[in-house]
Amino acid sequence: MNEKLSRYSVVLLLAALVFVFLAGDGPRIIQYPPRSIHMFRQSDCFAYTKHYFQHKNSFFEPAAYNLIGKQGRVVSEFPVLYYFSARLCELFGFHFAILRGVTLITYLLGLVYLFLIVRMYVKDVVLSLFPVVLLASTPVYFYYSVNFLPNVPAISFSIAGLYYLLLYRRTTRFRHMAVAALYWILAVLLKPTDGGLLWVAGCAALVGGKDAAMHKWWRGWPFLTSVILVVACFVAWFLFVRYYNNVNGNQINLQGLYPIWEMDFDDAMITFYYNIYQQWWSSYQHTAIIMMAVLFLVVYVVKWTSLDVFLRRLTLLLIVGCLSYTPLWFKAFRHHDYYQLIFVLPTVFLCITLCAYYERHLLPRAGKPVRVSVSLLLVGIMVLSVFHNQYVQLERYSDVNRGYANTNIYEMEPYLRKIGVAASDPILSLPDNTPNVTLAAYGNYGWTSDLFSENTYGPEYCIAKGAKYMIVADSARLRDTMYSKYATELVGKYKDIYVYRLSKDPIR
Repeated sequence: MNEKLSRYSVVLLLAALVFVFLAGDGPRIIQYPPRSIHMFRQSDCFAYTKHYFQHKNSFFEPAAYNLIGKQGRVVSEFPVLYYFSARLCELFGFHFAILRGVTLITYLLGLVYLFLIVRMYVKDVVLSLFPVVLLASTPVYFYYSVNFLPNVPAISFSIAGLYYLLLYRRTTRFRHMAVAALYWILAVLLKPTDGGLLWVAGCAALVGGKDAAMHKWWRGWPFLTSVILVVACFVAWFLFVRYYNNVNGNQINLQGLYPIWEMDFDDAMITFYYNIYQQWWSSYQHTAIIMMAVLFLVVYVVKWTSLDVFLRRLTLLLIVGCLSYTPLWFKAFRHHDYYQLIFVLPTVFLCITLCAYYERHLLPRAGKPVRVSVSLLLVGIMVLSVFHNQYVQLERYSDVNRGYANTNIYEMEPYLRKIGVAASDPILSLPDNTPNVTLAAYGNYGWTSDLFSENTYGPEYCIAKGAKYMIVADSARLRDTMYSKYATELVGKYKDIYVYRLSKDPIR
């Protein structure tokens, strides 16, 4: 029976991934604009893509819409996905499904390559599917896989790179090393931590092997050149980002550490207890599956000498890497769960290591009833994970968690052009405490009223800088005289959003 299933293993994988996507409400989610948790960061990614599409700027001139720097120019991660999405939008029209879909495709790519890696060590189909489906349906991972952020693509590209590295170890064919290097360059440039951990751990786990054949292949010029290329590309991009942001006067994007020692004790405890343990616990996985991972870790330690040498070394290095990463970026955990996506890597390879151990040492001695029972148990755990993910996604995308209160902002741009507000006309947008949520939605450069703190950018400052209009998405803010005295010349109204022309001489 298992032999028959093996013939259709890829078909079964794709069927499982389609099931995960449908159960996770993917067809509806993929059509959404930035929404729900971390809409701030989603909108920055959306802004890069829309700016490429709208203004046709060159690849190495990435920009958003907030004018706290020169002409909105600012950069963080390598913008290849944003640029590619913008070019697709030129062909098919601007749709949020394209932006989210590009990230989704990289997610699927990574899962397929992960499955191919697993099949190198595990032949049983159910065992092979188990770690892949668990990763695919891990709620926080799925959430960012149908999203705008670069974290999941970075992890996916790093998994693909590892697959080709393992192929190169077996074949020593140059093309395998070249493809591995390309994937890892993309992974590290998108997110040095998420994309770089598996590269470093994978190379170290193989290079450190005692097998004489291993020593022979890794000393060759293709492998060493790939390492140099990845490091060189990372350093070059880091220097470019620092130069580009300095020249354009915009330092809003984090480019360094965000360590725990910059927090006081209370903040650190709040982060751990409230954010990690209470707010986001269900997003990591179902509690039963988290407890299973703890049990796997115990087995991993106890059965160390019986485990596959490469898998156990890789898993250990991933664990050590994440333990080292945590204090260096713990301050980011306070508000950003996507900084914790890196923890899926040691967990999934721990699972692979234990599956390989089970197949090699326990399965041959197990009777048919035991084998069937274990397979059914694994299928049950996968189903539990899929439907737990469904529960979390429905909660995250519920109206109460939509992020910005007024979703009409995403319908506003055609109306603005209709009433004569050009894309080049700077605006003041309120209320908005992010750099790009409303500005990117409107497709206009400008300032947001509450960036950094409430009323940071008022009409007087923005008028002096060239703002022509004030767009109000919540009329309650007009009770503040700081804004109400400038709300005299109504240019237009779309649903509950008001557009006023700004004048240097407001009514006193």
